[in-house]
Amino acid sequence: MNKSLKFNFNPFKLGLCQVLGTLEKEIIEVLWERGESSIKDILDFFPEKRNATYSTVITVTNRMVRKGLLKKRKIGKAYVYKASCTKEQFYELVSKKVVAGVSEFSLQSAMVHFVDYMAQTDPDTIEYFSKLIESKRLNKSGK
Repeated sequence: MNKSLKFNFNPFKLGLCQVLGTLEKEIIEVLWERGESSIKDILDFFPEKRNATYSTVITVTNRMVRKGLLKKRKIGKAYVYKASCTKEQFYELVSKKVVAGVSEFSLQSAMVHFVDYMAQTDPDTIEYFSKLIESKRLNKSGK
């Protein structure tokens, strides 16, 4: 997994748009689903309502390559693109970076809000995290 991915986190947006632009999100979702694809393949996979030009998608995919989000290779005269990591790997990396960034403000506040959020969305999850914390505590103390 590419640990040097470049992205900015915007907590005021939703889903993947918190770390990717709208077109970046759509492109990477196509590549996660289809695998390696040309620009034409990517455009063909977009919904009809998506009004993206060929040159715009080329520009954005090349920026995504520079950010480490995509890899590209030449086949004949055309380039094909693929995601540099799986969706799960991407989510893991983004989660780690976001937690590290939020923790710099206030680790205690971040953890309190995380626990409160988990309790509201899925109360059973609290038990999971309680066991996880206890196992980390035991491993750290060597028991």
